[in-house]
Amino acid sequence: MPELRHPYAPIRVAKKLEVGAEIALDAGATKSLRFREVNEKEAFTLRDADGAYFRASVLSLSAERAQVAIYERMLGSPESDARITLVCAVLARQRMLMVAQKATELGVTRILPVFSAHSVNAAGLAHEKAHAWPGQTLRAARQCRRASLPEMRSTIPLERLFDDPVWQEAALRFTLDDRTASGRAGLARARARQADRGGVRGRPRGRLVRRRARAAREEGALPLRLGGRVLRAETAVIVGLTVLQYALGDLSDGR
Repeated sequence: MPELRHPYAPIRVAKKLEVGAEIALDAGATKSLRFREVNEKEAFTLRDADGAYFRASVLSLSAERAQVAIYERMLGSPESDARITLVCAVLARQRMLMVAQKATELGVTRILPVFSAHSVNAAGLAHEKAHAWPGQTLRAARQCRRASLPEMRSTIPLERLFDDPVWQEAALRFTLDDRTASGRAGLARARARQADRGGVRGRPRGRLVRRRARAAREEGALPLRLGGRVLRAETAVIVGLTVLQYALGDLSDGR
C-alpha cells in the first residue's frame, strides 16, 4: 500500500527526545503542524529517532519554524500496526461525518469513499457536507492523540477502486458480508497467512468494503461477517474496524 505522504505522516524529529526538553522543529515538521491547525500553546503528538512518541506543546510558531516543549512520554504508540484503508460507500443523512470521526479514532490510515449503485451519488456530495470530512478526521486525530492523520481521499466510483494502488497493493482485503457462511472465515485465513510468514508480527494492510460484497470477493477480498444481525452501515463500519484492529492491530490483549 502506498505510504502516507506528507503532511499526513507522523511528525518526526531526528533525535532522541526527553521530557522537559525544548526543541525547534524544522520547516517540514512545522508545515505538518500547521496542516493540523495546531496553534501556540496547543498540544500535539510527535515521534523521536528511537520510535518513541511524546506529547509536546507549541511555545512559538512562525512560517518556517516552531519552538515546542516536550512534556509527556506516551506509554505506547498511538498508531496501529494494522495499516487499514476504509472503503465506504457514501452514506446519506450526513452519516459520513460520523464515519470519518470514528474511523479516525479507530486508527485507519486512509478513508476512501466510493459511489455504488445504492449510495449517494456525485450530485448529492454537497448536501452530505463532503467538504467537512477532512476537518472531521483532523479534529478526531487531535482528540485521540494520534501522531498521523488519516488521508481522506476523493470519492470515486466503486468500479475504479479495484484498479487503485490502495487495492492492488494491499496484503489483505476484507469485505463486510452478512450473507457469508462463517463470520470467522476471513480472519482465520488472515491469521493463517501471518503464520505462514513465520509468526513475525508485521504491518498487515487491510481494506474494508461496505457495499457490493460479491464484486469485492471477486477481486480478492476475504468475507467478514459481524454476527447474525443486520447492522446499519455506520454501525457496521465501527464494528468491522474494531474486529480488524483486535485481530490484526493494537486492540488485542497484551499489545
